[in-house]
Amino acid sequence: MSKRKIFAALVSIGVGLCLGACQSNADKVAQAENELKQAYAAASDEQSPKQKQVQEYVNSTPDLHRVSWKVCGDGKLSVTMNEDLNKGCNETKNEPAKGFFQPAYVWGPVKEVKFVNKRHFTPSLQIAGLFVKSRGCVSLGQPGEENFYRVAEFTQEKNANSPKDARSELITKEEKQKILSAVIGNAESELTSLRNFGVSSNGLLPTGSTCPTLDKWKKGF
Repeated sequence: MSKRKIFAALVSIGVGLCLGACQSNADKVAQAENELKQAYAAASDEQSPKQKQVQEYVNSTPDLHRVSWKVCGDGKLSVTMNEDLNKGCNETKNEPAKGFFQPAYVWGPVKEVKFVNKRHFTPSLQIAGLFVKSRGCVSLGQPGEENFYRVAEFTQEKNANSPKDARSELITKEEKQKILSAVIGNAESELTSLRNFGVSSNGLLPTGSTCPTLDKWKKGF
């Protein structure tokens, strides 16, 4: 509809210019130009079905919170990346950067952020889980019941001091839409990869539970 309006407005302007610059025709040109502006504005406001679905999802879900952390001495770094990066610390950064991890996103409201330790299957190590009292991780899809959900996990030497550097922040609605659009796109890619190849997009078999509650995590989920 908007494309037809734009075309009609362009035709009106062209006809007005061809007829000359008398006052009446000048008025017609001005009117056509105004209609053209309105048509372009309407066209820019149009959204694809997918964009509309994302917008509805943004409007219907709770506020989104970003969870960031910095944990040094994480034994997993030697496996997942060069442990010399970022001085051996597992640290998040909002924008992708070498040596840093992506923050986690949870459905608000956020009531508490805390680390919880549990024994590792190796006697000399322990696991520290970062838990957020919220309505669950965005990766789970729809918001769930309020509970403590694990957003990250770290491997440390036995009897190491529990990490303390973690925080959450409420993000704007504009940023929320950007994050959810990316999450939906990633989810679609993951589903395609799992359906076609039986593995995640990074080539790994999916293992464990995503964003488990504290009780499930303690039991090994």
